[in-house]
Parts: sequence; C-alpha cells; structure tokens
Amino acid sequence: MPDAPSHPNAVTTLSAHPHVDVLAELVRSVAFDAAASRRTDFASRFHTAPPAAGSTVEVTREQAETPLGNVLAALERGIENPDEQNLLGALLALGVARALPSSPDALQAMAANLVWLAAHTPCSALEFLDDALGERSGVIWEAVARIARAPGLSSPDFGNTEALVAAAALCRSGSEVSHRARLHLSQNINDPVLRALLAGGGSRNELSGELRSAPLGPVATTFLALTLLLFVGRALSLLARFALAYRRPATLRIGPKGLELTHRIELMGKVLRDRATLVPLANLSRVTREVRYARLGLYAGLCALIIGTYFGVGLIVDGVRVPGGSPPLLGMAVTCIIVGLGLDFLLSTAADSARGKCRIVIVPQMGRRLCVGSLDPVSADAMLTSIAEHAHA
Repeated sequence: MPDAPSHPNAVTTLSAHPHVDVLAELVRSVAFDAAASRRTDFASRFHTAPPAAGSTVEVTREQAETPLGNVLAALERGIENPDEQNLLGALLALGVARALPSSPDALQAMAANLVWLAAHTPCSALEFLDDALGERSGVIWEAVARIARAPGLSSPDFGNTEALVAAAALCRSGSEVSHRARLHLSQNINDPVLRALLAGGGSRNELSGELRSAPLGPVATTFLALTLLLFVGRALSLLARFALAYRRPATLRIGPKGLELTHRIELMGKVLRDRATLVPLANLSRVTREVRYARLGLYAGLCALIIGTYFGVGLIVDGVRVPGGSPPLLGMAVTCIIVGLGLDFLLSTAADSARGKCRIVIVPQMGRRLCVGSLDPVSADAMLTSIAEHAHA
C-alpha cells in the first residue's frame, strides 16, 4: 500500500483519547513482534498469521474506537484507508514515546524495527516521531541515521531498501538532530542515490522566489535619485511588470558544489531566457536576509532633504528673483525624485515586507551580487543556517 498523506493532527487527536496508553502499547507490542518475526503481511489485508500474536494487552471494541477508525478492526483485517494507516502509525509512535529505552543498543534495535516496518509493511511511525516524542526524538533519529549509513550493522538482512527508507525519513523530519544527521551523511556517504536524496532533502536546502536587482548603496541611490534615472528605471520596471507580465522566477538551492541559483525571464507568459548561476561556498563572502523595511531611514532622509531643498530653493528664487528661474519646473523635478524614491522603496523592499516576505542577498568574493525576493522569512532563516552548516562541514 502506498504511503498515505500524514494526518496533520493524528498524534494530538489520539493523545486526547481516554484509552490512548493501552492502545499505543497494543500497537507497539504487536508491530514490534511482527518486525522481529519479519512478517511482511502485518497490517495488510492479505495477512495470513494471527494479527495480535505476541501481545498481552487486552482491549475491548469500544475502547479501540477512535476518530481515525477502530484499532482492533485495522489490526484484524488490515489497513483499508489512509485514516487507518495514520491511526496505526501515530499509535506506534506514541507507544515508542511511552517505552523509549535508555540503552543505546535497545534504541538501535527500536529504530531498526521502525525502519523495517516502514519499509515492508503499511504501518510506519517515522513521520509521527517528532510530534509524539518532541525533543526526545533526537535519539531515535541518530539511530535511524546509523541505519542509513551502514544498514547491515543494525541487522544482517538490512540493505539498500532500509537505507533509503531511513534517509527519506531523515529528510521529512523537522528535527534539528535529523537535519544535522542528514547534512553529515550527505557529505560523507558513498552511495550516489543516497547522497542525492540526502543532499536534496528538506526545505532548508531550497527556496523559491523571484530574482531581484541587488539593493543599491546609499551613494548610488542618492545619485540616481537626483539625476532622475531612478524614477525612469523604476517606472519602466513597474510598466513591464503590470503591462507586459514581466517576471523573473528563481530557485535558490544548496548543491554539492555550492549555492545554485536558477532563474528564467518570462514576458507575456513566455520564457525568454533560462539561466543557472553557481556560487561555490569557497567564493562566498556573505549571505544576508534583509530586515523588514530595509533602508527605510535612508529613503525618509532623502525625501526630507529633497523637500527641504525644494522649499529652500523656492524662497531663494522668490527673494533674489534670479532671471530664468522656474519654480514649477523645480517642483516637477522634486516630484519625480520623490516618486522615484517611493517606487524604488516599494519595488525593492516594501512590497515583500507588506506581504510578510523577505529577500536574501548573496555577496560573492568575486562576481556580481545576487538577490532573491518574495521568500518566506522562516524558510530563509533555515536556509541561512543550512548554508552556514554546509560551509562548516
């Protein structure tokens, strides 16, 4: 049976059940007995052996009834739908949480049972471990990582199948321990399939957003604003974006060779250019996530300077009456400068900040700066952490 989509609140829902302890112990004892005897028909509709063999836990039909289905029915006839698959998986994870051993050997054996069940039966608790164990899940993930690295050391019959299941589970987990284990394995494992899976796993290694122009410095911003080039450039960008559907979607990921930025240029829904840029970690100077409403003080100060200058010049012109002076033209120039600053602030900073987004600026030691915007701040921070860990590794 293919993996069912994980019920987002399965552990929470079952934890509120009045008989959760006895149900979790029942599923854990029966599942681990099946793993010890290598019964691949456990929890399957095609099982041939008694489903509750090895269990001394007594549960009535009424006690076994849950919002996700009846536990006894799922064990007796096998899993028939995704809810029942999530039911047994979440209860198995809760059973593990209630019987977590302290011995390293016992922990390794428990992790081996969980990986075997996930690889060969419809009952998998791996995707529920973080919810069921919380911070204690780290010891299980360390044992799972050892299975991914050297499956044969956990059990003589373990091989590539168990290693792939263990690696996939590490990629799906949000635990810090599993993330560090996956990172370490991706740098040191020899199997190319496992390395590709581990290197590409997890939201920390990939971000999708939109390529942006690198932010200008204070001097460049001031110069372009006063020469009206900023107004012209930003006005054209705004026109292209809304009138011609000009887009530059980009994906930033951490690859085996460094930061990989792939982006394309779209106009009226058609792709004009597709390009990839690699920044080796050795050539990386810094990677930063800009704070909310970055450089707001600079824009406000420039606007105040321009407005003050306009009124000051106006008074001088009125007082001295310089021949050829034209206050209306001065007013138009000032308006264009302020509008240009406003458009630059809107397009480069405020648009993302107002939507709760951010941008990442990549500064290599050699080469031009790169900027990716429209990013989720939490994912961006996780990416920065992952970049630092990759650089350290």
